[in-house]
Amino acid sequence: MALAIGAAADDCCQSGETKADEDDCTKYYACCTGQFVHKSCPSGEYWNSQSASCETDNGQCSPCTCTEGETQSDSSDCTKYLVCKNGEFVSASCDSGDYWNADSGKCEKDNGQCIPQTCTEGETKSDSSDCTKYLVCKNGEFVSASCDSGDYWNSQSGKCEKDNGQCIPQTCTDGETKANPTDCTKYQVCKDGVFVSASCDSGDYWNSDSGKCEKDNGQCVPTTCTDGEIEVNPADCAGYFECVDGTLVRRKCASQTYFDTDLKICVIDTEGVCIPKVCDPECCDYPNDWIGPVDKNCSAFIHCLYGHMILQTCPNNLQFNNLTKECDYPDVVQCDDGSPPPSGPTAGPSGTYCESKGVCVGHRDGTMFAVGNSGGYIVCQCECEINFTCSPGLVFNEQIRSCDWPASR
Repeated sequence: MALAIGAAADDCCQSGETKADEDDCTKYYACCTGQFVHKSCPSGEYWNSQSASCETDNGQCSPCTCTEGETQSDSSDCTKYLVCKNGEFVSASCDSGDYWNADSGKCEKDNGQCIPQTCTEGETKSDSSDCTKYLVCKNGEFVSASCDSGDYWNSQSGKCEKDNGQCIPQTCTDGETKANPTDCTKYQVCKDGVFVSASCDSGDYWNSDSGKCEKDNGQCVPTTCTDGEIEVNPADCAGYFECVDGTLVRRKCASQTYFDTDLKICVIDTEGVCIPKVCDPECCDYPNDWIGPVDKNCSAFIHCLYGHMILQTCPNNLQFNNLTKECDYPDVVQCDDGSPPPSGPTAGPSGTYCESKGVCVGHRDGTMFAVGNSGGYIVCQCECEINFTCSPGLVFNEQIRSCDWPASR
């Protein structure tokens, strides 16, 4: 008799017998007509050798790649960082106006240290100050590059070509200096035949007569803006400028927000004004803040926030009530996913018991309270307080009885 495809040729078995695939925890072998046949669990599930069935993978199958709470920089965005959760690095954002300091390992006030990407890698454009040079995008910023000797940058063709008189570059002698007409704390110095901006040390100004920076005893009072003033950044819809010590400093709105040019504040980008709309498959067809059940799991529910799926689980043997959108008694929900009921002499409707006399006294199981602004919350069980903590970056919203983004409260 020919073997079935995927069968282990040297194994004989009894009908209904199964065994694990030692190389892949999402697959297993099942006995068919006396031979083991290779099979796969549904997406999101793994093979549980003890129960001999496919079950929801809550981290049992995926190996941990980091230590819980460990952080590292996000190489693509200096306003974000990566934090280890359930053995994998996930993205998190600093507050508006902050950036991730890789040295200290925490979010700090951004005083110009963070410059977000403003261009696409390899993109080019003309250098308005010198027609023998051009600008090319590297690591999200435009940097200067030069054509070969005798060539110039043709902005129409986007490449260096033979200069037959089309280009007459501005020239100066390297090291030559002159005053900055708009800021007396700065000056211009000639580098590679072009004047570039340079700054005096703090407390100094540029003395045009001596041609050097000197102690400022009132000669220079630069004021290019008013402290706290906010200005639009026309090159970045998710960024803006803030005046700090008389100078406009580039800022970046937090993740999922953009800068509203009329209100002059960062607002959540629910309409894709600045940020391209992306969504998890489970949430693409549902509105923001949608809450719904999970198939074949009575205690779990899905919360869709700005297109992203957050999987949550009811505590202490409660089940999700799709009518009230809350965790409720199993006998009220009447949902059966095959899980065994709570047992024991003190296992009431919620499966727990205690003698607490705190805020939960007189409240039914499932009542929820926020714990200050810490991001934690309490769920009442048999008049006991059971503490929970929201995922990093989220806080408990008592109105929707769920963890939520801070801006939504």
